[in-house]
Amino acid sequence: MQQLDETRAGLLARVGAQSNVNDMFTGITDAAKFIADSPLSPAAPAWASIEWTNTTEAGNRRFEEYRYIPKDGSRAFLPVGFMFESRPDGSSEVRVYSDHHLVEDRAPILPVVDDIHPWQSESDVLYAYFQALNGNRLEEVLDLFDHDGYFRHSNAETFTGRDELRIDFTKMMGSSGIRVQYCQFTDDGTTCAAEVYMPSGRPAVALYQRSATPGRLHAVRIYL
Repeated sequence: MQQLDETRAGLLARVGAQSNVNDMFTGITDAAKFIADSPLSPAAPAWASIEWTNTTEAGNRRFEEYRYIPKDGSRAFLPVGFMFESRPDGSSEVRVYSDHHLVEDRAPILPVVDDIHPWQSESDVLYAYFQALNGNRLEEVLDLFDHDGYFRHSNAETFTGRDELRIDFTKMMGSSGIRVQYCQFTDDGTTCAAEVYMPSGRPAVALYQRSATPGRLHAVRIYL
């Protein structure tokens, strides 16, 4: 077995401690089967290295973001996110999200909760963002991003800066805006990791990172 670096070994230990894993390849299973069989396992031999990029933690949930670097050079990196959740009965689960191109479809994970929203208050930039997004007001959406703000899709395709964001949002918004169904939020005040169902019906984590500049948005990252 290959020597594991600190990042990979730590992730492997946290995943191994979970009561069950929900993974796009192995479904709902125990941690041992996920680690042994899933291509998204931290122990999978396809990955030259694994880089941690961000953690969002609130309450009993923690969303950890990673870049998996492939040995074969087929892509620069694969985004992989792990949503760890502990429960009052002492059990725990990790839900694994990545690139939607890896498997054709994925079964529902969490129940949809009506009448919840990702903003903390109407002064939160996420309130302005979703009002503009749902209203299909492209220029207002673009105005909210930092100059170097970006949108990264689940396959790592990234659009940075106003001109690139205009291209991406024009395609995504179409004539009716973008609407998703919400399940729950993990929000540490800077970043909100929203577990949702995309317009396609596929479960996902849509992550919204607020800017250091009040009233602005720095990034949106998607994991499916």
